[in-house]
Order: sequence, then C-alpha cells, then structure tokens
Amino acid sequence: MKAETSVHAIPIEQPMVLIPMKEYKLLLEEAGFTQTPQLDKRIAKARARFRKNQVISWKKLKNELR
Repeated sequence: MKAETSVHAIPIEQPMVLIPMKEYKLLLEEAGFTQTPQLDKRIAKARARFRKNQVISWKKLKNELR
C-alpha cells in the first residue's frame, strides 16, 4: 500500500485521532460498513432458513443461553 503524503500544512481545529489505514479498514469491516464474503454467505443462509420457517423458538434459545 502506498502512503499518501502532503506537502501542505493541514489545519486541525478539533480533537483528532490518527490510526493506520489497516486498522481503519478493519474498524469499517467490524462496524458493518464494508462487504465481507463470509458474513454475506452467513446472512444469505440465515435468510433462506427463515423463509423455510426453520427457526429456533425464543423459549428454546433463552433456555440454551442459560
């Protein structure tokens, strides 16, 4: 990845946080703002199960989480 540089001063008039681009992309991914193939597949499978009415009842889920 090529780093971008600027020869001009950038005025900062409010608090800022600087993070590496790699971490920024990871944050976007985790927040759901970017496409992730694995997540897309899981969501598609879940929607298909839902359409087929293959769901877990709330009562059963609640008891299994205890």
